[in-house]
Amino acid sequence: METVTFGSEGRDPQGSTPTRWRERKIRHMMTFDQWFAKYLDQDEHQVEVLLCDKTAIRFLIAWSIFESKCFRGFAKINELSDFAKTFSERHDFDFAALQVPAALFHIRYQDKQLYKNLMHSQQSKELESVLIKEFCNLNSYEITLMLLIVIYRFRNNIFHGNKGVKSWLVFGEQINLCINAMQSFIPTTTDPA
Repeated sequence: METVTFGSEGRDPQGSTPTRWRERKIRHMMTFDQWFAKYLDQDEHQVEVLLCDKTAIRFLIAWSIFESKCFRGFAKINELSDFAKTFSERHDFDFAALQVPAALFHIRYQDKQLYKNLMHSQQSKELESVLIKEFCNLNSYEITLMLLIVIYRFRNNIFHGNKGVKSWLVFGEQINLCINAMQSFIPTTTDPA
């Protein structure tokens, strides 16, 4: 805490603002890293490492834009299928852009333990129904929905997961796939309205 002592006449040191207190304590502001570590209930050093990692920062920025532009500022799990339906019906989008992240996530979450780690205590019959199909048989709606659920779960795991921030950086490849998919979903100024 920093202590500021006011002048003897009850004014601030510049003499412009009357005050009832001769002495007032002003709380020292935490740095962003300190605040974020406290907010996440994580070790400050680990948060600093995370914030120095461009992948993590890019995910957080992309998520913020994605949620704002695609979900009116607040994404909810039960709205993902509606967005997937609308997006998959677009005729002006080349779904080949989603093939790599979709294929890699489809393969990854065939592993029951990795799927459990992604979902934690949550369940998604929609995602499970996509994962039991052969990738080559998935339509654009199923690919879009799978990616949306995976991105949403990554976001939840980052902010609400039970692992420390240090473990997030282990998933750099998957986080980059999420970023690439979000870039495809976010409308640009050249997209038709």
